[in-house]
Amino acid sequence: MIKIFVFGITGKMGKSILNYIKLNKGFILLGGVNKNNYYKLFINKYTIIFNKMKNTSVLIDFSNVLLIKKNLFISKKFKIPIIIGVTGLHLKLLNYIKFSSKYISILLSYNMSIGINIINLFLSNTNNYLKKYNFESFILDIHHDKKIDSPSGTALMLFSKIRKINKNILSIRIKNIIGNHFIFLISNNEIIKIEHFVLNRNIFVIGIFYSILWLLNTKKGCFSMYDIFF
Repeated sequence: MIKIFVFGITGKMGKSILNYIKLNKGFILLGGVNKNNYYKLFINKYTIIFNKMKNTSVLIDFSNVLLIKKNLFISKKFKIPIIIGVTGLHLKLLNYIKFSSKYISILLSYNMSIGINIINLFLSNTNNYLKKYNFESFILDIHHDKKIDSPSGTALMLFSKIRKINKNILSIRIKNIIGNHFIFLISNNEIIKIEHFVLNRNIFVIGIFYSILWLLNTKKGCFSMYDIFF
């Protein structure tokens, strides 16, 4: 039985993770917090929970940027692997995450869907050819109007694969769209368009639970979904 604790348990992803655990007998939720009761983490009750999580256990973090260091502290103190899906991370925090990976196993990903990571793989393998044949790129990033970061972590991840030819990212926040991304690869004579539509958050949750099984069987370090899928 794999034991799980969720930071950000009442958010959209937290609720999706909770629903998945209820339907899968191989996992058990030992606890979770949100921003309103986060202060309770440092009382005796949670110390007991984390002490129970030293084997076959994972922390999942979908909280926010301001709490990541504290969550990493817990991960290191109790030697529990952690999955971080928080977006909007600045360079200093990314460096701190990499430093922390000397002591624990960390999975860091802005998008845990199989489809987006296949697109990432394609762009990584074709970037030099696109530049050679004078293609330029444009990314359209569409999310729900409650999303804080803009551009999204996914758009920035895609951008990093075609940085040499990318001209712009346009971010739109509207209604209840979970996450749609369009990549236009444009030359003087043709246009290649790649589209990815999220139908529901299950695609992210499936990626998370793939990564849990993988992370529990690996050594210390900072990993991405690329390491898991490919």
